[in-house]
Amino acid sequence: MASYQYRNNHQYDQTRRDQHTRSSDGTASTTYSSSTGRESAATEATEPPTYSKKIVVVGDGGCGKTCLLISYSQGYFPEVWLSLPHPLPWTQTRSHGDEMLTVDKKYVPTVFENYIAYPVHSPSGKTVELALWDTAGQEEYDRLRPLSYPETDLVLVCFAVDCPNSLDNVLDKWYPEVLHFCPYTPLILVGLKTDLRHKKTCIDMLKTQGLTPVTSDQGKAVATKMNAQYMECSSKEAKGVDDIFERAILTVVSNDRRNLESPSGGGGGGRSGSGHVSKSSIPGVGIPKRKKRKCQFL
Repeated sequence: MASYQYRNNHQYDQTRRDQHTRSSDGTASTTYSSSTGRESAATEATEPPTYSKKIVVVGDGGCGKTCLLISYSQGYFPEVWLSLPHPLPWTQTRSHGDEMLTVDKKYVPTVFENYIAYPVHSPSGKTVELALWDTAGQEEYDRLRPLSYPETDLVLVCFAVDCPNSLDNVLDKWYPEVLHFCPYTPLILVGLKTDLRHKKTCIDMLKTQGLTPVTSDQGKAVATKMNAQYMECSSKEAKGVDDIFERAILTVVSNDRRNLESPSGGGGGGRSGSGHVSKSSIPGVGIPKRKKRKCQFL
């Protein structure tokens, strides 16, 4: 499991350039510089962060979770380029300067990836150490994924708008799993890849399967059933990404303050308006697991 630490100001500055260093143990660190010469407030801070919070991201494999985290923490949409001697069946050749490179179209699933960012809690101006936990959505990692859940402050439950089945799996798989391991943790349902919602190739491909892209209203309806907030974004176009994490930060810091002000001084946050959740009331707990639905991601 690689651990990544990123320091930036979480703004999508097209002129930023990043330098990567990787040690022998696989740990990577990334620093950014911009054309304006400004450095991140986190790098200039002399005091430790006021808040330390953990966010776990779950959802079907290939729905865009890793791209969401990289787009937020690093400020760019990740594309994998490989210099190969000849094109392979799953590669696409493109011209890149004086060289012919091939873009790797083969999907490599995440197992566990950790990212650390240092955003600012807008109302207070205080720095937050935000640990972002990426998880594997494939069924073969179902027994490992629960290792990510302890001490989680908020869960982003993700689906892709170009794959209606990934939204079905939210209620069939992800919501019951999260409720089982994090019954008091606030949730945000996140619709990813909104740039594909109106893309003709996506619409045509889904049409052959008798499907259509997921609408905002469909996502909101599922979020209501989960007693969760609902948000959408396009990591590729950098639309709505910062808004999601701004909402997440406001939620976890608000819960932190609420716990400190409560007479008991404790508690686990929880979803708005929700009380104690017993396992008997959790959908899917104690019920035979349904086979997870699958679809092809663009």
